[in-house]
Amino acid sequence: MKGYKNIVVILFLLGSFSGFSQEICNNGKDDDGDGLIDLQDPDCQCHYNVKGNLLQNGSFEDYKNCPTNYSYIDDHDISESWEYANYTSGNEAEYYHNFNCPYDSGQVMLYIPPELPLPDGHAFMSIRQYVYRKPDMTDKDIAKVYISQCLQAPLVAGIPYTLNFSAGRFKSNDDKQFKFKTEPFTVAIFGNKDCNAVPFGPANASSNGCPSNFAGWVLLGKSTIRSKGKWAQGKINFKVPSDINVIAIGPDCSVLADILDNLADSTSFLDFYVYDIDDLHLLPTKDFHFQYIQSQNEDPCGKYSILSVPLYLNSSYQWYKDSVAIIGATSNTFQLPAQNAEGNYNVVISNPDSCFISEPFNISENSLQQLSLPADTALCENDSLLLAPSLEGVTYTWNGNTTNQVTVLQPGIYEINASATNGCSKTFNVTVHQKNCNVFMPNAFTPNGDGDNDLFRIPPSVAINMETFSIYDRWGNKVFTTNNREGAWDGNFNGKESTEGTYIYVIKGKKNNKETEIKGFVTLIR
Repeated sequence: MKGYKNIVVILFLLGSFSGFSQEICNNGKDDDGDGLIDLQDPDCQCHYNVKGNLLQNGSFEDYKNCPTNYSYIDDHDISESWEYANYTSGNEAEYYHNFNCPYDSGQVMLYIPPELPLPDGHAFMSIRQYVYRKPDMTDKDIAKVYISQCLQAPLVAGIPYTLNFSAGRFKSNDDKQFKFKTEPFTVAIFGNKDCNAVPFGPANASSNGCPSNFAGWVLLGKSTIRSKGKWAQGKINFKVPSDINVIAIGPDCSVLADILDNLADSTSFLDFYVYDIDDLHLLPTKDFHFQYIQSQNEDPCGKYSILSVPLYLNSSYQWYKDSVAIIGATSNTFQLPAQNAEGNYNVVISNPDSCFISEPFNISENSLQQLSLPADTALCENDSLLLAPSLEGVTYTWNGNTTNQVTVLQPGIYEINASATNGCSKTFNVTVHQKNCNVFMPNAFTPNGDGDNDLFRIPPSVAINMETFSIYDRWGNKVFTTNNREGAWDGNFNGKESTEGTYIYVIKGKKNNKETEIKGFVTLIR
């Protein structure tokens, strides 16, 4: 098997430099025209070895006897430590395949031959789900099927786990052109604390047979796979909500579209989806040899971090953003761009013996990056001052309290710690003084052209961050408006002199970070 995996690595590396119909894995283009670019394409996948297992018989090699009928009644527990998770009275509940068994091998190679060699050994399992057609499905019409194992020791709440596996969808006897080879499929893992919960649905299926439709079962995680007729390696990272003693693996709970076809054989791809699975490993995530990207920035919450992975001898590096190659990013470090940095970053590390893809590192817009509080500000007498605004995902700790915003009522020196949900934080020290903020507006003006008091405007002493300044006559007609703090009324309306009399002014804006409206009267004298 090691030689086979080395060949895969070599093909991955060669794909970066040769071929026009084959996907090139580091140029940001869809070279083979299948709609998948770079790491989105299974052609660009690294295959890595995994050591250790919480599962027994993770490659299905150990078996009790050869299968005879593929039905739940006859063959539900042929593979040691595994059994079909849900009961169905029809044939082909799930398929267990062992090429050492003549009947099994002959049926599989005739109908849906997998890619050879298998990921590990001479046995594998097939997973099936029907299109969900009826709301009152009985046990014999169950739409989704699962394989299950009661664990030797429970999965413990709070510990990160990873399920690693190889899976593939292959050309069937009914789909010789394999026109659906890029169609994705989902591998999901469910859990229950009670091993006696298997099999579920022996009397009647609930909905489409998904485990979480039955009491005690919870979805732990899932992964979408594209295989293009090849074995693809996948993994699911998850945590359990409470101790889990039995797992079920198969499709997720989504409902497949009801696609009809004209084929006489109803076992075609168009009627239900089948995928094969092999070489399963379940371990605490810390026990996997995935390399994790780290930030080298002194401020780990800064926007312009330098990302890095360990430096290895005789190894090459290629960085990706959202699975598409970043051209020229070929060292063990990568400087995030100043603009449009948000996304998921991976790096492929390759050497002559192997290659692997790092876990994704997410860069998201951080509200703390835009947060800036003044070092020195003023509070009006008998008023309040909003020092720190409400921001999504940010909480403030100050004066022993934790709040979503900071509003002060008196002067002083305040230490404010702002924390985001991603663990980043900033600390601000703000000195707040008190001042007299009474509004003094002129009560009259004389627009007669003598150069003295000809304009009515907001004096600089009025403390407001103005948004609009409007003036109305006694009947409520607007005669002047501006959003310019320096704007002024010259006593005219539509090019004509306004009559003498009393007018109303309205100033809208923010004062001490609060929406404010100032109203008053001004007399026009000619």
